[in-house]
Order: sequence, then C-alpha cells, then structure tokens
Amino acid sequence: MGGEVGAEERKGKQILELLKDPLSMILVQVLTTGMFLLSKAVLNKGHSVFAILTYRCIVGALFVLPFALYIERGKWKELNWMVVFWIFLNALMGITGAMGFYYYGLCDTNATYAASFLNLVPVLTFLFAVVVRLERLGFDSRGGRIKILGTILCVGGAMVISMYNGATIHITSPKWETNTVKKGFDASSNHKVRGTLFLIASCLCFSTWVIVQAKLLQRYPFKYCATMYTCVAASLQSAVLGLILNASRSKWILRWNLELLLVVYSGALNTGAVFCLISWVVPRKGPSYATMFNALSLILTTILEAVFMTGDFTVGR
Repeated sequence: MGGEVGAEERKGKQILELLKDPLSMILVQVLTTGMFLLSKAVLNKGHSVFAILTYRCIVGALFVLPFALYIERGKWKELNWMVVFWIFLNALMGITGAMGFYYYGLCDTNATYAASFLNLVPVLTFLFAVVVRLERLGFDSRGGRIKILGTILCVGGAMVISMYNGATIHITSPKWETNTVKKGFDASSNHKVRGTLFLIASCLCFSTWVIVQAKLLQRYPFKYCATMYTCVAASLQSAVLGLILNASRSKWILRWNLELLLVVYSGALNTGAVFCLISWVVPRKGPSYATMFNALSLILTTILEAVFMTGDFTVGR
C-alpha cells in the first residue's frame, strides 16, 4: 500500500515537472494579453510612452526587490563591469527598445494587429540563437524539423493577419471607452505603415533580448537580482528618453484611471513576474522555447479586443 502511494506521488511530481515550463509560458501570455489591451486603451488618450515605461519599471523593480533580498541576498557582490554591460543591454533591448517601439506601433494600429507581429519573434529568435549557437537547426531530428515548420507557420500567420481582412463580423457587446475613431486605423495608411515599422523594430528588439537574457544568465545566474537591476536600468533609460522627447509635467503625472492600473499591472506582472518566469525557463529550455507560445496571446487579444473594444471580428483574424 505504501509503495503504491509512493509511486503515485512520484508520478504526480513527474507530471508537475513536465507541466511547469509550459504552464509558466501560458501564464506569461495571459498576462501579456491583459497588458496589450490596457496599453491600447491608455495610449489612445495621448499619454507619454516613456513616462509609462519609466513608472512601469520602477514598480517592477519594487515588486522583485523582496525576492532578490530574501532568496538571493548578497549576490550583488558578484556584479562586475561585464555583468553591468549585459544588464544595460538587457534593459535596452527587452524594455526600453522592445516596449518603446511596441507602444508607438500600438498607437498607430490596434491591439490585434500589434500582437500579430509577435508571431515573428520566435522566427527571429530561432535564427539569432542558431547564429550565436544557443540553438541548432537539427534537420536530422524530428524536433528540429518541427521547429522549422513552426517557423514557417509563424511567418505565414503574421502575413495573413497583417495583409488580409476579409468579411467583418460585428459583435454586439459593451466596449471600453478609448476615445478612438475606428476608421482612423483603416483610413490612415501612413500611420499604419509607420506603426508597422515600429512593430518590426519591436520584434527585432524582443528577439535580441531573449538572446541577451540567456547570455546575461550565463554570466550572472540570479534571476531575481538580474530582473531587478534590469528594471532599474530600464527606468533610467526610459526617463532620459522621455524627458528628451517631452518634458511637459502634465505627461508625467499619474492619475487615478486606467493609466495607473496599466503602470501597476504591467510593472508588477508583466515586467516583474514575466521577466522572472522567462529568466527561469530560458536556461532550462533555451531561448526559442519562451517565444513559441506567443501565438496564444494573439488569439486571446484578437477575441478580447473584438468583444470589449472594437466590436468587430474579421475573417482574416
């Protein structure tokens, strides 16, 4: 009897071990979907992109700080100039560049269109990882061939959703008030082209960031401290860029509305929790694994944006 119970416990632990990585990445995509929709609602009202990023990173650093102090106490002593360089680059690629370009692209397009470009991130990450030898093509293995097929499907999906709309299905539902004129996205091709370029730049930064994250954790394998320092560096970078672009005091004042909710939500969950989860999975599964789940956020964003924000759902999507 005791042997059977022990065997069941071991089996349960094995199943939990197998599910930890995919469940962590699914949680990342769910949290990311919420950030996409909140960001669109806030940015449509003309808030400063880099002010939001600055506050978001401050909240993220404060969220991770207790974990860094308790779990990785004293690890700051292992910092050196090379680690500081990778932390700076990690912040520049993963937050300041990736999210800065993404927010500007989101201002000119919509949440679903912007999320569709995340399908390109696994492709670029896989290619970059192969170049720096963190991944291998693996033509001779089943897993390698599946990765290549998945890469092709990711590119195809991004192209379909960005180039083809098809018939529009109208959904009657309560919508968030975002002060958006819907026809602006369809009619202003100049804005759409500009937004697309911003989103492509964001994808390049995201893909580079996953590689940089892996390199940083090789040199400094303390995910909580690395995440906290990255948030601090990104807040400084965003503050400098934000003040250069727009030093108006009104753009830097947080109000009790969706803007404050976005800062707290994205800072604590998307910057703090998501960075820790990705930092935990990347050393275990490789940089490509973390980006393989991006399509899930596209599916969720497409459905939820249609229900709560636009009321429209196209065949292409």
